Amino acid sequence: MSIPPAALPLALLTLGLLGTLASAAPLKIASVSPLSGGLSGSGTELKRGAELSVQRHLQEFKELGYELSLVSFDDQGSPIAAKPLAQRIASDASILGVVGAYNSSVSNVLGEAFAPSKLAIVTISTNDKLTTNSWPNFNRVVAPDGAQSVAAASALIERQPGSIYVISDNTTYGNGLTKSLVQRLNGSNVKVAWYGGVSTDSEIARVVQRVKGSGVGTVYFGGTDDVGGRLVNAFSAAKLKVNLMGSDGIDSPNFIRQVSGRAANISYTTVFGPLSLFSNSGDFSARYQARYKVAASGVAAYAYDAAEALLGGLKAAVISAKGVPSRVQVSSAVRNVSLPACFDIDKSACKTISGAISFSATGERQKSTVLVMKYDDMLQTKMTKIASVNASDLK
Repeated sequence: MSIPPAALPLALLTLGLLGTLASAAPLKIASVSPLSGGLSGSGTELKRGAELSVQRHLQEFKELGYELSLVSFDDQGSPIAAKPLAQRIASDASILGVVGAYNSSVSNVLGEAFAPSKLAIVTISTNDKLTTNSWPNFNRVVAPDGAQSVAAASALIERQPGSIYVISDNTTYGNGLTKSLVQRLNGSNVKVAWYGGVSTDSEIARVVQRVKGSGVGTVYFGGTDDVGGRLVNAFSAAKLKVNLMGSDGIDSPNFIRQVSGRAANISYTTVFGPLSLFSNSGDFSARYQARYKVAASGVAAYAYDAAEALLGGLKAAVISAKGVPSRVQVSSAVRNVSLPACFDIDKSACKTISGAISFSATGERQKSTVLVMKYDDMLQTKMTKIASVNASDLK
């Protein structure tokens, strides 16, 4: 069968496109976060941030001859649920990198499971110990708990409350934060009157009564938005007014929804923060709003930056390998990635939202930021202090 001359250009174009599609090699990365349960709000933000990054690079990888895709996994915010999930991801050779997790305990499970195959992971979890395991494939884009506890201790010492209660939510994340804070307050003018953990409603009720009976007016809470919101509501129900300082676990839309009308006197340290504080957030915020019909949070922004670092390494590994790279090649390229700060007038050309990204020999971000924020009666946040943290200062 011959092709009419007039139809020849269209036929050749069609064949060319089919040939391109047929030859495109798949490249897959994954996101891991809680998509069900009490932390699903933050987990969904993480997933969406990674999705927007992947969406941005689809054409770029297609021009290199690859079909880039993202597959998302629900860890339920549980290290127990994460174990079989981690093994499933590790055994899937088509996955070349992971963004996540949100919970430090889950990131620890992922780190252990991915270490043998050197599957690259870029996390937004904050537990200090995550970067002490000599995992060459493990990196994070946020400041660790130690940096948050430094900022929180400094703010508390300045306020001179006399005595405080320190409460954890019994997670790896919460325990790491609170233990670090207690250590940093040792010998200062702030006395830790009580230190313990709560996670169930009955435990929260008991600690609220303990605080009420003690007369102590300041509480530090290290933990996630789910327990944090229930703790604040329990204080309100007991008609107990306390000055509460928290961590970045309560820097979330879910926390605000839980404590609506009861956020006065609440401050927190955060490695995330409102997007308005990032000069490069405009284009990202607009794309996020257009796709998901809601405003983006700092969690989504840092997940986006984590994906940008991962994809920057993946692209470098693809070019170097001149084909689909190995997991070892990808993890090495991610550890050596260097994304510059953006000073371009056209903010849509910026690669990151939170500034320059590169990693130390242990996988810490070379320079990260910690903010001290405060809620007002209208649930608006105001920055009261900002600190820049160098990886070399965290040793």
